Amino acid sequence: MKKHIIYLLILGFALLSNMALTSCSDDDVANANDVLMVNTVLPTKVMEGQVVTITGTGLEKATSVVFPGNVSVNNITKVGNGYISVITPAGVSAEGGTITIEANGESAESVMTLTVGKPEPLRVAPLDKEIKINECVEVYGNDLEFITKAYFPGEDGKDIVVDASNFKRKATGSLYIYSPMGIKAGPAQVILEDCSGKKYTLPEVTLSDEVAGGSEGGEGYASIWEGEYTTGWWWYLPASELDLSAITPEAGQTIKFTFTHHDAPQTFCLCDGWWGAPFIRDGGESGNNIILAAGEDFLEFKISEGMATTMNGTETALIIGGDITITRIQIKTD
Repeated sequence: MKKHIIYLLILGFALLSNMALTSCSDDDVANANDVLMVNTVLPTKVMEGQVVTITGTGLEKATSVVFPGNVSVNNITKVGNGYISVITPAGVSAEGGTITIEANGESAESVMTLTVGKPEPLRVAPLDKEIKINECVEVYGNDLEFITKAYFPGEDGKDIVVDASNFKRKATGSLYIYSPMGIKAGPAQVILEDCSGKKYTLPEVTLSDEVAGGSEGGEGYASIWEGEYTTGWWWYLPASELDLSAITPEAGQTIKFTFTHHDAPQTFCLCDGWWGAPFIRDGGESGNNIILAAGEDFLEFKISEGMATTMNGTETALIIGGDITITRIQIKTD
């Protein structure tokens, strides 16, 4: 009997000790999550009007975000646990620097530094020939990833706006912008607009109202899927949901995936229904698993044999991974 009492006492002490340890552990976690701290700031190159996403702890208490140059922003969006976002204000110091989060007498400074983008279109091509509908006006320069729109003169006297999601290419040093339907033929100056609303008038090019390749309408692409789907991580898109009435997928054709705008780098991965990996480009863990830069809202690459077989099948699927929202899949028709 005495042994049983001693055993029960020992067991009781053990349970109490465990409860105390658990309680301390939970308190420690809560306290750690409440400490004001900045872990990441994305993107690290910014300009006025751009969304900046900040991760860390204790951010739900944030009352202001101070950008380089002591420019403070109080309009803060709470994205989720440990995430906030703000719009980059005017007047950020051209020299860049760190950002500071302020919250009820506390402050936390970012480790990474921001630099300030300054879009600068320097050269336009081609200048020696007419640019037909569906062909590209090529723009070269610096910090061109901040360009969000292009304005072409329309034949009805109104500008035709081409959104960045319809550019053929958008990179820091170059833009390829499709000439749209309805343009006014002849000498023209295309106008670009950045995310702050500033506009840039390009050198004169010559536009044609002929359609490149003889195709009619659109941008020289056939749409095979449209919608809005956020992948989360894996999304199985059955071949039966593709609209192949206008084109038959074949190996070697150019396919284009279009995404909604994102202000932080995102992962994109693509496999066919048999987990084959069509090559997209270098720049990730593998050729079919890559990182989309902030603001990079489309991808173009060649269809592989396995991918063509998948899309022309009935039960197989495209397997799309990453954390990104897809809005359209197209195949180039010319």
